[in-house]
Amino acid sequence: MGYRSSPAPRRAKNDLILGVGSHAYVNWSPPVGEPRRPVPMIDASGTPVANDLADGQEVEIVSWRPRSRDGLSYQIRRLSDGSEWWITATFLRTLPDRPYSQSP
Repeated sequence: MGYRSSPAPRRAKNDLILGVGSHAYVNWSPPVGEPRRPVPMIDASGTPVANDLADGQEVEIVSWRPRSRDGLSYQIRRLSDGSEWWITATFLRTLPDRPYSQSP
């Protein structure tokens, strides 16, 4: 009859939701004490790819994939040179600068 036996998966509450054509900024700093390394990125088939993206670079959202292995993923185009990659929502933010957080 077309009924599902289990509920559809829900997106994580902290996933960044962006529309195709919108702009975002790379959100990546290696963990404290570790050497600088590239943003963890994948190609369309899910294979890790080399890249030279830096924190704060502006990108345009080209397309998205809601249920990739790593969660919500976006195909991005770097505005400075037109390079394209797939990146998980975790590594994007809406503001050019990192939000400042105060300690309690």
